[in-house]
Amino acid sequence: MSTKNIPMDQNRYNANYIFGNIVDEILSVDLDYIFSIARSKRKDILRIKTEDIIRVIDKVSSFWLDENNPLYPLVFEKLSNLGFSNDMLKLAIKELSRIFLYENLSRRLLIEFGSSDILDNWVGDSIKIRAFPIGVLTHITAGNVFVSSIDSLICGLITKNINIIKTSSKVGNSFGILWIESLKIAEKNLGMEGLLSDKIVIFSYPSDNLIDYLNKYSDGVVVWGSYDTIKFFSSNFDPKKKLIIYGPKYSICVIDEDNLKENLNNQEFYDSLAWDICLWEQRACSSVQTIYIVGNPSLDYLETFCQKLSKSISEFKIPQGELSFDEYTEIFKYEDISIANTVLGKGKYFNRVYLEYLDEDFFIGPLNRFVCVKKVDNIDKLVEVLKPYSDILQSCSLKVSNSDSYIDALSNCGITRFVKIGNIGFSEIFVPHEGEYILRRFSKIVSRSEV
Repeated sequence: MSTKNIPMDQNRYNANYIFGNIVDEILSVDLDYIFSIARSKRKDILRIKTEDIIRVIDKVSSFWLDENNPLYPLVFEKLSNLGFSNDMLKLAIKELSRIFLYENLSRRLLIEFGSSDILDNWVGDSIKIRAFPIGVLTHITAGNVFVSSIDSLICGLITKNINIIKTSSKVGNSFGILWIESLKIAEKNLGMEGLLSDKIVIFSYPSDNLIDYLNKYSDGVVVWGSYDTIKFFSSNFDPKKKLIIYGPKYSICVIDEDNLKENLNNQEFYDSLAWDICLWEQRACSSVQTIYIVGNPSLDYLETFCQKLSKSISEFKIPQGELSFDEYTEIFKYEDISIANTVLGKGKYFNRVYLEYLDEDFFIGPLNRFVCVKKVDNIDKLVEVLKPYSDILQSCSLKVSNSDSYIDALSNCGITRFVKIGNIGFSEIFVPHEGEYILRRFSKIVSRSEV
């Protein structure tokens, strides 16, 4: 492997990062070396105090919350192919950084583990417990939201794993290496050079060629990805080791008839809904693709709702980024289908909003600010419609009169997160993700009694 130490010139941001060095290309013969080094570092990271890890991560997060930091122009340049506008890129990074500020991280440890000391020491009385790292933890990251790989990485660092990030072909390594550069700045400012940055790998490599090395060297694998990716790792990763799976997931919005009528001319209502649809260009698992109206409102009410929602989507305050040819083609295809269905009397199409008259089934669309509105008679019927999709549903934004009864019913459909309209795309720091706490899943909880 040919390497070059950071600092890097701009042409190096598409390379690979291997324990403090930049590597132009990784060959199969290099993987034995990379994973062997990773295993040798497991004891080193275990000795680091959690407080020091949090201090470094907080410093990095504060760096990215500053809109004037010198790396933002490089983010805009290197991630211009993702279809996010600069404003959307910046918001995604600020959301990531907010989650990992010192105060939030400290409270999160307390909530997830019951003790902020459990990653460093044995806690308890007659029976003591301690959270140990899984070890070498490889993260197979998705291409939908570019910050997810760093989110996963930070959780792996906090739990004292040695982290190997395998990036998606679409996102690449650029943001990961930019984040590493800010990590090195934070370590230097705190007098902790190499504390975390020499315990990280960020690289690109085909998953199917990587699996043998994961089975041989990796103690655990975290998969953020598509159905095919998850199926591959579920079938091929060593079942004796830890496999952590996230995705693919989809989310919905539910509004009852009374709230629809009450808010029919409420602009704030439509603007809030637009946030649920437009944020992250619907690429996050929490993005709304289907809106269910529960009850029997008149067609006039439904059409007014869709027309006003369409206007709020088109006027959404964050500009839409430049889409790829394939993304434009996908939207055009759904628009053509929606227009044809309008002619056939099956529904009515408004710009980026399709009102379905007949089919109540769950809708998975083309993304990039396209939503389908469907009506169901009552909550029991909605549960019946959604039940077959319980394995892929994640979040639900609600505008209903009896939220408790809706949440009780929809929880049986696999939905693990309920929020008010307008909030579905924003992270809630102290709640489980898809029904489980991430930091706990990245750890082994070991107990000991008096011996």
